[in-house]
Amino acid sequence: MRGAGDAHAFAIVAYSTKTFKDEPSSPRTFRMSKEETLQRIKQVEAQIRTMKEEAEREREATLRNARREALELTEQVQERAEARYREIVDAAEAEIESEREKLLAAAREDAARMVAQGKANVDRAVDLVVGKFRGAIRA
Repeated sequence: MRGAGDAHAFAIVAYSTKTFKDEPSSPRTFRMSKEETLQRIKQVEAQIRTMKEEAEREREATLRNARREALELTEQVQERAEARYREIVDAAEAEIESEREKLLAAAREDAARMVAQGKANVDRAVDLVVGKFRGAIRA
């Protein structure tokens, strides 16, 4: 003897073996002719072709924009690098000029000191030469 659960299971199995074609309430009960099917396929292919063309145009536009932006960024970075280079070179030249002035001032002081020592030595040298000359004349 079958129980109530067995009858229900049998009904589910029997019902689930039916296909949509067997169901009269299925929304796909109409049939398209071959011409309509071909026409529909052509329409879909045209839509796909249009979508592909649009996607290609978008891809090309995106690439153009990316290349333009990359070029602009490269130019901006190059300008910044050149400006920084000029700053560094100007600072280095200013430091070199400052060091050069210090060295020249020190060299001028040394030269002035040597001139002063030379003048002092000239007086002693003249006295020494005059003394030797007098000694040679007296001898």
